[in-house]
Amino acid sequence: MRWFKVAAIAVGVLIAWLVVSSVIGFLIEAAMAALFVAVIVLAVKVAYYRNQVSRKGPDSEVRESWYSGPLPRHDMRDVDDELARLKREMGG
Repeated sequence: MRWFKVAAIAVGVLIAWLVVSSVIGFLIEAAMAALFVAVIVLAVKVAYYRNQVSRKGPDSEVRESWYSGPLPRHDMRDVDDELARLKREMGG
């Protein structure tokens, strides 16, 4: 009868150890999965923040210039007058 009690305690300890180790293993795997998902979500948020990924369609990638008119032209007389003024000031 004494050996039966020792064997029952040993089997109980073994079962408890298996249950506890499997629960701890599950918790570690769940924590690793949560960390992986958090890293993916953070990477996507950073990409959106830096505008590396666009939520809009591919047609919106080409942006129209805010200034669509022709470039301003300088009058050649103004350039010649300015050049003459600079030559006078430089002593040439």
